[in-house]
Amino acid sequence: MLNNSGDSVTNSVNERNRHMSVISDYLDKQKTFNSRQGIAIDGTVTSVTGLTGDIKKLNDKIEELQNSSGQVTPEDQATINELEVAGDALSTKSEALAVAIKALDDATAPVIPPVPTSGNG
Repeated sequence: MLNNSGDSVTNSVNERNRHMSVISDYLDKQKTFNSRQGIAIDGTVTSVTGLTGDIKKLNDKIEELQNSSGQVTPEDQATINELEVAGDALSTKSEALAVAIKALDDATAPVIPPVPTSGNG
């Protein structure tokens, strides 16, 4: 009878160790995933900050043009042309950022999955 009790304890300990190993493996994978997402988010923040600066520069240049008096000079027209090119480039960057943010959102689970249980109650 003592032998059966010992086997039961051993089986219980083995099951507990297996369960802890599953949890540990899951946590390691989740930490790696979270780290990758953190890096991606930091990159996104940097990109948004850069885009915000680009928009400010374009808006400042537009305001400068609006405050000029008289006819549109060849220099003004050259600035307008540069603004159009810069605006197109900014749109391309913004669209790429939107795609990247969607990909980041798609890569993360909308709901945290339940923690697996050993079925012991």
